[in-house]
Amino acid sequence: MKRNRLIKYRNPFIVLAVTALLTAVFVPTLPVRAAPVITLSPASGAVGTAVTVSGTVFNSYEGDSIHIFFDATEAATSPVTVPEGGEFAAVLNVPADAAAGEHRVEIRTDITSTSVIAGAAFTVDATELTLDSSAGPPGAYVDISGSGFYVGATVNIYFNNPDSQKIGAVTASSTGKFVHSAAIPPAPHGMHTITATNNMGNSAEAQFSVLPEIKLNRDTAGPGELLNVRGSGFAATSGVSIYFGQFLAATTATDTLGSFESDIEVPDVIPLAYEIKCQDENGNSGTAEFTVSTGVKLSAGTGAVGGDLTIRGIGFKPNTAVTVNYDGEFIAAAVTDKNGDFTVTITVPAGNAGGHIISASDGTTTKDISFAIETEPPPMPVLSLPANGSLTRAEAYFDWPDVIDASVPVTYNLEIASDQNFASPVLLKTGLEESEYTLTDSEALDAGFKNSPYFWRVKATDGAGNIGEWSASSVFYISVPAVPAPALPANDSPLEYPIRFSWQAVTSLSPPVTYDFQISQNLDFTTPILDEAGLGNSELLVTKENNLKLKKGVVYYWRVKAVDAAHNSSDWSPTGSFRFAPKSAFPGWAIYTMISIGAVIAVLFAFRLGRKTAYPQY
Repeated sequence: MKRNRLIKYRNPFIVLAVTALLTAVFVPTLPVRAAPVITLSPASGAVGTAVTVSGTVFNSYEGDSIHIFFDATEAATSPVTVPEGGEFAAVLNVPADAAAGEHRVEIRTDITSTSVIAGAAFTVDATELTLDSSAGPPGAYVDISGSGFYVGATVNIYFNNPDSQKIGAVTASSTGKFVHSAAIPPAPHGMHTITATNNMGNSAEAQFSVLPEIKLNRDTAGPGELLNVRGSGFAATSGVSIYFGQFLAATTATDTLGSFESDIEVPDVIPLAYEIKCQDENGNSGTAEFTVSTGVKLSAGTGAVGGDLTIRGIGFKPNTAVTVNYDGEFIAAAVTDKNGDFTVTITVPAGNAGGHIISASDGTTTKDISFAIETEPPPMPVLSLPANGSLTRAEAYFDWPDVIDASVPVTYNLEIASDQNFASPVLLKTGLEESEYTLTDSEALDAGFKNSPYFWRVKATDGAGNIGEWSASSVFYISVPAVPAPALPANDSPLEYPIRFSWQAVTSLSPPVTYDFQISQNLDFTTPILDEAGLGNSELLVTKENNLKLKKGVVYYWRVKAVDAAHNSSDWSPTGSFRFAPKSAFPGWAIYTMISIGAVIAVLFAFRLGRKTAYPQY
């Protein structure tokens, strides 16, 4: 009974099993749908990287809008409509604030949905800065490599020395990387930070150790020549000792950036290779190799024309004749000793102020050295004669004290002008060797208008061609003869031949003085009847022999003026006057006798005439 019940219940299950088996065999198989998938390219990179998001097996979402997120930030290209076929591609940019490390890129059905259709991991690179060299002196070039910086953004690079000094700018690549080569700027010894940063908030640092270094302006020179030593990378504001081999050549100090510069003189040592060493107070040091060659040394680098200069040669051929030239011209000769050294003293020749070249040659080796003639101009002269405001002769004498200058000889320029600004020079004398000068006859000064001043000044030029300033100017006047005072004859006096004229004699600073004399019938003397010039005496005797035809009873006028040897004349004297009143040429007794005879003749004539009238003739 029990067994029959079991058979009763099994039959439906058997029927169902058989039915299912037949269905599986004869009904076509339906496809199984796979889950949507996204891939990222690239899967890692710097902030700002453009990431291509590719989606496949999105068939179930054909025609739907899907949203792309980077963590919680939706991509700018989102949403995307899934095309037919269920595949798509979209680009998102890694946000600037994305921290280094792993992040999620997810596909969602909408922006508020928390359901994720598909997702993938993206790794953000950390910012990093590396140097191809971590130590070196200022001026050394270093390659600075950076990664993890915002793609396409400008990266500024700074060096802390101790201020933040910009040493470059570069643009990050499409992968957020860059390489920039920069010179290490001046900085004190020690560790310094190189920083790379952009405006997107990315930055990275690297450490660089600054080391000391010295540089020489030349690697070989002779004794007495100057050697320039420059140091960098030493301790800031520290004293520095400069050694030439074992000798302390100089001391100096660094600035706030650990740099210094100093000139040292190559010492008198045997021509060999030597080490130049510079060391600061902290023990930081730098060295350089230097070779002492044949050289010439001077007793002074600067001197004056006419001064003594000692020249010493070192390292030439032993026991050999040496010629010494000054600006290419022979000036001295010497013979070296057994060590190849010589000494000779010269007088600095005339030449312009500034640089000159002294050379010494033994026929095989020639060595040059610079020498400078001093450039100090001579002092301003002080004027002595003529005294300011004084009268002087036309051939004026000028005098001033000697000007003292290191470069001899000193010469002078003398200038005379008729105006205080010397815009109208009357005379310019140059190259005067003495501190005095007397004008020649041909240079004698014209008095011009009475009391017209002259101005003069002097300046000095030394043997090196250095020109001093003009002295203060001084004024003087040219002396002219005084106006002669008439003496004889007295005014309006009657005169007859011979007529004697006289006047007061005058003197001049430019002797001798002569006189010009005139007689005229007119007060204006426009047509003088006598005009005598160059009279040597202060008087004149007028006789008939002067061919002067004076008219009896007429008033005449006369005047005189003085003229000195420089042809400077006085004004005309006051005008004198006289009347020409000549006496008869017969003696007095003859005149009376003739008058008496005339009277008798007149009486007799009258008597005879009376008789004829009284007794007429028939």
